[in-house]
Amino acid sequence: MLLSQVLERIVLEHDLQPCTIKQYQMVVSRFSAWLGKKGELTDLTMDNINGFLLSLQEKFTARTIRNYRVSMTRVWNYASETEGIPAYNPKRLRRQKIVHKPVLSWTPKQVTLLLQGTQDLLGKLNCGIKQSDLMQAWVLVGYDTGLRPIDLRLLRWTDIDFEFGTVSITQHKTRRTHTALLSEESKKALRAIRSPERELVFPIKKGGCRRLEVLLFEAAKRFGFQRVRGQGIGTLRKSHATEIYKKEGEVAAAESLGHVGGVRTVRASYIDHREVRQGRLPPSPRTA
Repeated sequence: MLLSQVLERIVLEHDLQPCTIKQYQMVVSRFSAWLGKKGELTDLTMDNINGFLLSLQEKFTARTIRNYRVSMTRVWNYASETEGIPAYNPKRLRRQKIVHKPVLSWTPKQVTLLLQGTQDLLGKLNCGIKQSDLMQAWVLVGYDTGLRPIDLRLLRWTDIDFEFGTVSITQHKTRRTHTALLSEESKKALRAIRSPERELVFPIKKGGCRRLEVLLFEAAKRFGFQRVRGQGIGTLRKSHATEIYKKEGEVAAAESLGHVGGVRTVRASYIDHREVRQGRLPPSPRTA
């Protein structure tokens, strides 16, 4: 049986997100390309999988390789359960070590510079909304709520309660409900883009969002805004988490993000490393 057929059965039996299905399909396709033929059940061997993962080192990051490993083992586990092929030995399966890079967020001052930069965006969307108004609302709401960019793009007006200053959504990634808070400034910015009437608050797709964020970064440079390579508009989520952490601690930061991975994940991926409380002084032995 082909691995692609095994994958079809997995998709049929499990409620998977489209992005997850696409990931599995891509990994099976690349494994087949590495084999030089269409992958089959008999190709699920320790040597083959380890060789495949090793071949990825020059092309991908350790985190990406780990995701490939997860995808291949998902297919292998299913094949073991349904087709009776030998299970893999997790102790012998190649495991890529991940080097955690320092987390860098934007400070409130940098967010202010971004907001200043929005005023220099002179264009309009096809629907007539000013780019400056749209990006000002995006930056303010993104910073206030810590929502992921995809959740902001999917945000509907019906998700917002202006009276209580809340945003209540089902998160796209986790499918868990989450309620975030809005400042008065964010509510004012949202009201400025309420017309024309529509379902989505931010009527832009991923590509359009990327184009606008690049324009915004260039405009904000003139006010002194600087960012490190790789930082996109999603860095607002890290800024939100960092500021909540500084004020109320890790648990509050995790809760405010609606994160289901626990405090450990929030510290590793969202809180600026420069703000993490690490070393502590014990009581002086002279006073004990």
